[in-house]
Amino acid sequence: MKFEFYNQLWDFDDDVELYFLHEKILQYTYSTIKNDSNKKIDRFSRIYKTDFINVLEQRAETGTIEFARPLVQSYNDELFENVSDDYTMCWKRTNIEHDTLIIHLTSFAGHEGRLSSPLTNVSEKIINLDTDLLIVNEDPFRMPEILYPSNMVLGVSNKCDSIKSTCNQIRKYINKEYKHVILYADSKHAGSVVSIASELQDLNIRVLTTGGQSTYNWETSPWVKGYLKWFNRPEYLKHQYMPITGVVLMHIVKCYKFKQMNIDKRITDPYKFLNDYDIPVDFLYGKYDIDYVGFKNYVERLKINNLTMHEIDYKISSSQTHNIRPYVDRFVLKDYIENL
Repeated sequence: MKFEFYNQLWDFDDDVELYFLHEKILQYTYSTIKNDSNKKIDRFSRIYKTDFINVLEQRAETGTIEFARPLVQSYNDELFENVSDDYTMCWKRTNIEHDTLIIHLTSFAGHEGRLSSPLTNVSEKIINLDTDLLIVNEDPFRMPEILYPSNMVLGVSNKCDSIKSTCNQIRKYINKEYKHVILYADSKHAGSVVSIASELQDLNIRVLTTGGQSTYNWETSPWVKGYLKWFNRPEYLKHQYMPITGVVLMHIVKCYKFKQMNIDKRITDPYKFLNDYDIPVDFLYGKYDIDYVGFKNYVERLKINNLTMHEIDYKISSSQTHNIRPYVDRFVLKDYIENL
C-alpha cells in the first residue's frame, strides 16, 4: 500500500522505505524550525525547538542515538530507587505508609523528549504528592524507529515486550494492598493506559488521563480515517493540499504496522472494550485542542459506562493547544486524589 507524503510515494509494506520516511520527517521538521527561527513563540515551543536541534546535531555527529543513554538512564537517587533492569521503571523513595499509589506512564513526544530527558523527568507536583509513585517509561533505544516507541502497545522494552509482561513487572513493585491505585497518563498513552488498567484490574485500579491517542487501530483511528479519505478524494479535488505533522504521520505508520502484526484490538482499540471491566476512567481534554478532538469524539461515541469526560479551559498559547498537563499537574491532580 502506497501513500504520498512530501511529494513522494512511500510503500508502507517496505520497512526500508518507512525508515527513510522517518528520516524525512526529521529533516523536514529540522528545516522548518531553522526557517522559522526568528518567529516569536511561547517558552514551551522554544524549549522543544532547542532540544530538537541539539538532539539532531548529536545524532549527526555520532551516527547513533547512543549518545543519549547516560542522560536518559540517569535518575535522582535521593528521590528514587529500585530501577528495573531494563531502565523503564523506578520507585519513589519514602518512609511514609501511603494508601494511594500513582503509576505514572511518562510520555515524551519525538526524539527531543525521549533522548533529552532523564528516567525520572516528572513534575515535582507529582513527586511531592502524599502517595507512593511508580514511574513507567518506554525504552527509547528500541528499534526500528518506525515502530518504537510503540505507545506501550508492544510493551516498554525488549524484556517487557507486551502489555502483559509490562504489567507483570509493574506488579513486582506492589507489595501491599492500596486503597487507591491510579494509572496516570496523557497524549500518546491515552489509549494504552486503558489496556494496562484492564490487565491490572484486580488492584482496585482507576485511570486518569489527559486527551490524546485513544485508539491505535487502523480501522478506527480518526487520523487514519481522515487522511485515508483525503488520499482517496475525487479527481477534481486532487489539487488540494492537506498539511500533516510528523506526530500524525508516525501514528498512521504505527497503526499500519500494528495491523500487519495482528495486534489484539483490545490493545489497539481499548476503549471499545472498556464496558467489559469495572474500571473508572476520567478523561480530561483541552477546550481548545483541535488536533486531537477526533480521538475525544471517538471515545464519547462509544457510550462507556464508567467514563467521565472533563473539559479543561487551558492552553499554553495560540499554537500550543493540546498540552494541558502543566495545568492538570498544578491545579487538578492534588484535588483529584484527595477527593477519591
